Amino acid sequence: MRYNEKISDIHSDLLDKMPDTYSKVKGTWLWEMSKAFALKIHELLRLLTDTAEKLNVENLQGDELDAYVLQWTDIKRKRARRAEGYIEVSGNGTLYGGTLVSSETMKYEITEDIVVNGTAVASITAVEAGTIGNAAANTVTTMVTSNANIKSITNPNPIEGGADEETDEALRDRYHLRLSMPATSGNRAHYILWATECIGVGGAKAVRDVSVRNKVNVYICGDNGEPADVDIIDSVQKYIDPNVNGDGSGVAPVGAICEVLSAGVKRINISGRVEPDNTINKENMLENIKTAIESYIRTINFRKTEISYARLLNIALGSEGVSDITDFKLNGGYANILCDETEIFALNKFSLEVE
Repeated sequence: MRYNEKISDIHSDLLDKMPDTYSKVKGTWLWEMSKAFALKIHELLRLLTDTAEKLNVENLQGDELDAYVLQWTDIKRKRARRAEGYIEVSGNGTLYGGTLVSSETMKYEITEDIVVNGTAVASITAVEAGTIGNAAANTVTTMVTSNANIKSITNPNPIEGGADEETDEALRDRYHLRLSMPATSGNRAHYILWATECIGVGGAKAVRDVSVRNKVNVYICGDNGEPADVDIIDSVQKYIDPNVNGDGSGVAPVGAICEVLSAGVKRINISGRVEPDNTINKENMLENIKTAIESYIRTINFRKTEISYARLLNIALGSEGVSDITDFKLNGGYANILCDETEIFALNKFSLEVE
């Protein structure tokens, strides 16, 4: 709803309502006074428009979106989480909690005091929350806080578990999911909603286990549509049915056994030849195509078990910088790709060539 009358129209309407016995010529007292009223009414109408638009959840962002969603449901935005892991330390002496170490892009702090006598292991946590704290193995090698007793450090395993704050779009999707899938008494929708409440989960599918009575298998994927890692699976498992025995110690009802698993992956290979329109450089054009396709794949995961050849081709053709595409193939062919109910699609090889 929009109240977008022009000031001049409001002013004319006010003057029309006045008796003709009064002079309405510009500059007279009546004209000036009604113009002042028109300005104020226009301002109020603008505020009324802003208020009316806030009744639509699609127009809300940030804190306003948080408040609206929480008023109508019990859904809260997932907050960012810091990545965690450990480093192996060599040297002799004490390494105190709060000591800073780093990779090339992120600082981490040691969580507790440890005594190093040759070698030791120290737990670390990223200083900054988010996926930026995740790091590959053997990349945390620098002592930020100097300590002459420490000779070297490294992380033999990846630093994982960092998650970004939930976006407005993702929060709205969960809100719409709640409204479209009423969750009651541990039904299928309830398991999906429980899983997607956990940090790091981008989608979920609940399936009855045909081999075990009263057992539900919940398959999940990460925020970016990738298979869920062990930490995310463990956090969802602890939330729903920690002991995987239906004892009711999680949110699942007593007697309902639930096992949380990572989704299987149906990998998509894309090939073909692209004719650029030369409005942007070739690298950016290819990145636009890849980003658009990956974004679409994330929206259909756990919602569809078939990915449309025509839809992906249209997405690629509609990307900035593209003039035409020939010999576009999915997994070496020109047909739709199917996946199982518990699988997600994931872009594997992206090998479009520029003509």
